[in-house]
Amino acid sequence: MEQLSLTTDRLVLDASNARRMRDKDSLASLKASILAHGIIQPIGVRPPAPADRDLEGDRYRVFAGGRRHAAVVELIFEGKLPASFELPALVKDVDDNGADEMSLAENILRRSMRPVDEFKAFSRLADEGATADDIALRFGQTLRFVQGRMALGRLHPVLLEMLDLEEIRFDTATAYTLEPNPERQLEIYNNLPGWQKTNAVYIKEAIAGTGTKSNGPIAKFIGETMYITAGGKITHDLFEDHSYWTSRDIIEKLKAEKIAKISMELLDAGWAWVQTAEELGDSVWYMDTLRPEETDIPAEVQQRLDEVQAALEEFDEVDIEELPEDEQERYRALDEEFDELNKVAIGVHSAEQRAASGVIIRTDRDYSIEYGKVPRKQTSSSSSSDKPEKDPLAISAPVLSELGKAATTALAEAVEASPDKALAMLAALLELGPVTPYTHRRPGRLKIEPTGGYAGAGYQSQTAPRSYLEAFEQYSGMKAADLKKALAKLTAQVVDVSQEWSAGAEQRKAALEAFNVDPTPKFDVESFFKQARKPIIAAAYKEMTGQELKDGKKGDMAALAVDAAKKTGWLPEYLRTASYKPKTPK
Repeated sequence: MEQLSLTTDRLVLDASNARRMRDKDSLASLKASILAHGIIQPIGVRPPAPADRDLEGDRYRVFAGGRRHAAVVELIFEGKLPASFELPALVKDVDDNGADEMSLAENILRRSMRPVDEFKAFSRLADEGATADDIALRFGQTLRFVQGRMALGRLHPVLLEMLDLEEIRFDTATAYTLEPNPERQLEIYNNLPGWQKTNAVYIKEAIAGTGTKSNGPIAKFIGETMYITAGGKITHDLFEDHSYWTSRDIIEKLKAEKIAKISMELLDAGWAWVQTAEELGDSVWYMDTLRPEETDIPAEVQQRLDEVQAALEEFDEVDIEELPEDEQERYRALDEEFDELNKVAIGVHSAEQRAASGVIIRTDRDYSIEYGKVPRKQTSSSSSSDKPEKDPLAISAPVLSELGKAATTALAEAVEASPDKALAMLAALLELGPVTPYTHRRPGRLKIEPTGGYAGAGYQSQTAPRSYLEAFEQYSGMKAADLKKALAKLTAQVVDVSQEWSAGAEQRKAALEAFNVDPTPKFDVESFFKQARKPIIAAAYKEMTGQELKDGKKGDMAALAVDAAKKTGWLPEYLRTASYKPKTPK
C-alpha cells in the first residue's frame, strides 16, 4: 500500500464510493474543518487505469473519502484553497467488490452515512450472494440493523426515490415498510391527508390500525404463543423493538378467556372474590391490602429460586427478540417461574385471609394481580357484623361500564357538533387540567402538566402525531369558524363520562344536559337486558307498560322487555336527563 499526495485534478470519484451525501450543512462543517486543520484522514484511491489517463498524466479513482474530495474542490472554486492543494491518499489495489466493501465499511463505522445509501450498498452485496448474517458480520452491525436497512427494498420505487431525494424522512419511509405490498404503500400515501402522509404515527395506524404492541401489557398478559396459535396476525416492524398484533377480536377473546381461567383458579384457591379493575371502576382506588402472613421458605423452594435467578441473569445482556424461538420460550418460562417462586419468598396469605379478601386483575394498567384486597372501611353507625342485603335492582359493574360508554359516545358526538359550547367545556377542562380527577371530577380526560415538575411526569405516551410547531402553524392559519370546529373535534376526543372515569351521576347528567344529548341511539337495549337480572327486567317492564311481568325464563322475559323498550324509548336511570320523556305504550 502506497501513500501519495494528490491534487484534485488527478482525482475522479469512483462509482463504488458508497456514500451519496446531499447534506449541505454537513459539507459546510467539513469545509470549515479542512480550513482549520487540513485533511486529517487520507482518502482511499485505486491505482490509475489506462482509461483514466489524460494529457497531464495518471488519474486516481477515489473509492473512500468522496466528501473530503468534494469539500476541497468547493474550497478551491471559492478561492479559499489554492488549486495546488494536495490531499493525502492511500493507494489500494482492489477490485470493484473490494472497493465497494471498503467504502461501505469506512462510512458505516463513522455512522454518518444516509440510510438509503446503506440500503443500496447492502443490496449490492446481497445481489452478489452475501446473506444478511454475512453483511452484519463484515461490518460489525447487528442482524436487525442490516435487516432494517434491507427492508427499505420493500418500498414502492416512488417512495424510495422520495427518500433518496430527502423529500421524506427516514422514519416516514420505515413506517411504510410495515405494508408488504408496494402498491398499497403508494395508495396509503396518496390517500392520507396533508401532513399525515409523512407522519409515521398516522402511517402505521393506516397500515396496522390501532394494533396492540407486542411488548405492551395486554400482549404480555396473553402471551405471543397463545395469540399465534389462535390465528392472530402480526405486522412486523424491523425498525422498532416491537411488532403489532392486529387481530382485535382474537385479542379480546384470549384476554377474556385468560381472565376467566385466572379467576377460576383463584376462587378454587379460596379467595372470596376476583374482579378486574374495569369491573370495579373507581372502587379500585378505595381498597386496603392485607399483608401476607410470614412463612418460612422451604429449603427446596429457596434453592430453586436461586437457580432460576442465575439462569435469568444469562439473558441480561441479550436482546430477547433476536434469540431463537426455543430460547425465547425458555426465557419466558423461567420468568414466569421466578414470579411464582417469588410470591412464596415474600410470604403467602393464609386460608383465613383468602376467605376474607379478594384479588384484583389490574386491566387498567399492566395486568398485574393484586392479592388480599378488601374494601376500605368507612365510618358507619351500623354494626360491622351486620351484612348489608344485596339490592336486587342494583346494576352490575359490566352493565354500568356499557352504559357509561354509551353516554360518552353520545356526548362526544354532541360536543363535536356544538363548537361554541365545546369551547366552554375546553376552558373548564383546561382549568381543572393540573388537578387530580379523584378530588375534582370532570366529564373529560384532559390532563395538563403544571410548571415546576419534571417533564413528562405521569404521561402515558412519549410520542405525538406531530410537533407543537406543526400543529400551531395549521391552527393559526385557520379561519375562526374552522378553528372552532377543530377545537370542538379535539375536545370531543377527551370527553369521558364512563363508569371507569367518572362514576358521579351528577357530573354525567349535567354534561349530557348541557349539550342536549339524547343517549337513546347509543343505548344497546338487547345487551342491557341480556345481562340484567330478573328483578331488574321485571321492574323495567312494569315501568314501561304498567303491567307485572310474569316470572319465567330469563331469555323470554328479556325479549318482552326489549320489545317494550324499543316501542317506548325507555332508558335506564343511568342515562336519563331532564329531557327524557318515554312514549306511552299503546
